[in-house]
Amino acid sequence: MGVKVRERPKGSGVYWLFITHEGKRKAKRVGTKRAAETAAKKVEAQLALGLFNLEEKKQLPSFEEYADNWLETYVRPLRQPATYERYTEILGRHVYPVFASRPIDQIRRKDVKNLLLHVNKKGYSRSVVCLVRDVVSGALGYAVDDELILANPVTGVLKRLKLERDKRISVEPFNQEEVDLFLKTCAEKFSEYYTFYLCAFRTGMRLGELLALQWGDVDWNRKFIRVERSYKRGLVGKTKNGRSRNVDMSDQLVRALKDLLTHRKREALKIGKGDIVEIVFHKDGRHRAQNSVRNVYKRILKKAGIRNMRFHDIRHTFASLLLSNGESPVYVKEQLGHSSIQMTVDIYGHLIPSSNRQAVNRLDGVQPSATYLQPEKTNARNSLELQAF
Repeated sequence: MGVKVRERPKGSGVYWLFITHEGKRKAKRVGTKRAAETAAKKVEAQLALGLFNLEEKKQLPSFEEYADNWLETYVRPLRQPATYERYTEILGRHVYPVFASRPIDQIRRKDVKNLLLHVNKKGYSRSVVCLVRDVVSGALGYAVDDELILANPVTGVLKRLKLERDKRISVEPFNQEEVDLFLKTCAEKFSEYYTFYLCAFRTGMRLGELLALQWGDVDWNRKFIRVERSYKRGLVGKTKNGRSRNVDMSDQLVRALKDLLTHRKREALKIGKGDIVEIVFHKDGRHRAQNSVRNVYKRILKKAGIRNMRFHDIRHTFASLLLSNGESPVYVKEQLGHSSIQMTVDIYGHLIPSSNRQAVNRLDGVQPSATYLQPEKTNARNSLELQAF
């Protein structure tokens, strides 16, 4: 009885499990050495408990059956609705046409590799290729947890193909003149939306976070907004990363929000209501639709004669202007709600000012005479040599 890990053929980087039990033998191709060693430990544990046999097992579910189950039991209840929809789309468009009817234990690393290369060859971005990898790996990783397969064949494939997602994100923010022009045009032509867009430019909040904002989230005394929720596709849920954060308000934004609150109270009194609607930027008491806000945004850009830009570029603008004004990346990270400072640096690192030459010159103050010591020594030595001559 035993389990051995061997590379076959030598130098190929492909590892197998060779299992001997009760006079029977079986060889199973796994993949990487690490995956094979992990699988070997599981098999050894099952052998020791008498839970492993080498008899032929019944056919496992197809990839489509199992992936659908993964979507409904794991992704839908635990991830954002947008994530569920995106994963469903990726599976239907790229994965099911290739893996739909194949049993989950019959999907090999070379199959995954060929699928990813095919998606890449069709001209899709690396982000899409990585997303295809993520959904296949997610479903098969779930199968590993259910002990239906020994190892996830997707592990490390993209790294070997050098198709990893590019961490650098193309950022095209507004400049300060464009921000001023946008807000001026909004105030003149679309005044109903002015405070909304001022809040967007002054806080860097995501669109869904702005639409879900409530008056109770505004701390007037300490001048910050508590970002706790997001509105998207008709549902109010958590923020993108599931965390709350405090976003500072500028004095201009505080004044604008107070004016809006006063206006809301007057509206409520006119129709005989004692309380105002809790949603800050509502439409007839309900959350505004994202597409409706985006349409107004495009109209403002056109009226102002500003180049075509995404709504999300307002968030990038908020970060870039802070960094250009000398604010620390740590502060920007906290305001944006990034999970790590590395994410902030990856996206906005090129915007951090690097032209402060005085900072370099101040280093000379540590040893102010260092530059002149060597010439002085040289002159003294030459003097001695001349005297000796």
